[in-house]
Amino acid sequence: MILQRIYRGLWAVRIRLDGMLLGCLLRLYGAKYGTLRTTGLPHLTIRKGARVTIGNGLRLNNCFYGNALSMHRCAIWVGENARLDIGRDVGISSSHIVASDSVTIEDNVKIGGGCYVMDTDFHSMSPLERLSPDTDRTGTKTAPVTIRENAFIGAASIILKGVTIGKNSIIGAGSVVTGNIPDNQLWAGNPARFIKDL
Repeated sequence: MILQRIYRGLWAVRIRLDGMLLGCLLRLYGAKYGTLRTTGLPHLTIRKGARVTIGNGLRLNNCFYGNALSMHRCAIWVGENARLDIGRDVGISSSHIVASDSVTIEDNVKIGGGCYVMDTDFHSMSPLERLSPDTDRTGTKTAPVTIRENAFIGAASIILKGVTIGKNSIIGAGSVVTGNIPDNQLWAGNPARFIKDL
């Protein structure tokens, strides 16, 4: 019993320190942010000219203590002149957010462990261009991603470029989302398909 209290007390101190360190990193990158709580520190890259805005109440789970599905750290990558907007009271567990153009995550969104949200193909679609490192990224396509208010993204899901997920909608675990999802619906699968209205 006493050991449990000590353990929890030490974790509370670590969470507080992690939050302070993440705040310092975000300030160094010029990000605007509100209150946040993080267990462990995420991988964080914010390139020149990028704009990052984070609302109050962000919760990042980067280790097992924060969430049973959080076996690795979150990774947040915002490219040159790209934009990342995260609303209020958003929870992200062990997931990757890649903004080469624009990613918007609205208020009260939950993103389960091991998800990928990305607004880019990363590489050329042309097999000839991919042969050389000099041309591999030529013509790479990007399109904004928006996850609307109160949506829930189940663990190990992948959200691809150009997708908008509607308000209150749920993406089932392990889904690959390639197209827009309307408000108040459950979608799941690879590729994600309509399951039911909520």
